[in-house]
Amino acid sequence: MKIIQITDLHLRCDKDYDAFDVNTFQSARIIIDHICHVHKDLNALIISGDISDDETSESYSNLLELTNKIDTKIYLMPGNHDSITEIKKCASISKVKSELYFVEDNWIYFMFNTKKDNSPNGFLKQDEIDIFINMLEKYEEKYFMVFLHHHPVEIGSPTMDRMIIENANILLDLVRKNKSIRGVSWGHIHNVFETNINNARLFSTPSTCYQSKPKSETFTIDRKEKPGYRIIHFSSNGDLETEVVRMS
Repeated sequence: MKIIQITDLHLRCDKDYDAFDVNTFQSARIIIDHICHVHKDLNALIISGDISDDETSESYSNLLELTNKIDTKIYLMPGNHDSITEIKKCASISKVKSELYFVEDNWIYFMFNTKKDNSPNGFLKQDEIDIFINMLEKYEEKYFMVFLHHHPVEIGSPTMDRMIIENANILLDLVRKNKSIRGVSWGHIHNVFETNINNARLFSTPSTCYQSKPKSETFTIDRKEKPGYRIIHFSSNGDLETEVVRMS
């Protein structure tokens, strides 16, 4: 199973919109066109939030235009800048999904909605946690991959760590107790962070537009680092391999 994760597109209704000197529409188009050309064996594309920057219907229409050539299922997740209503409209198209989880072979891919109303912070919903716990108990023989928008662990950047998932300890406790959870991936922080807990690899995916400097005191643009995406390969024995690809 091969999944690609892209995140933090920050599209607006205006395709000419620049954020920190990066045209977000064109930057996303370069990455998605690259994925279409290079990864013809792709099984799923997960877009893990901050798809939009202004919550307009036009920004999501721009997304559909960008992903029109993707020949596989696309899963949309909300970030703090997104409109859940507009995401659900997108998900009415056959190949575009907005689901809590999907199952393929020996793996369950679980996509939490960490958007907290009227806040840039993340928050896990109790009903989703309950479903996740039930699935861990029901499918003991399967492996789990978790996708989030917000980060569940501190990344060493005071500004961004104020926007962490407020109740992330619930998820992290489950990771510590369940060896079947093999991966946790997120966006939001606009750079790459990696760590390990129990049997799980925890990592972030870079934005398709502007990047931030890791472990900076305040949110600081990293003008040397390029936009990118993450490839994740899942094996039937529970192993996963992953790499970040940057655009030159």
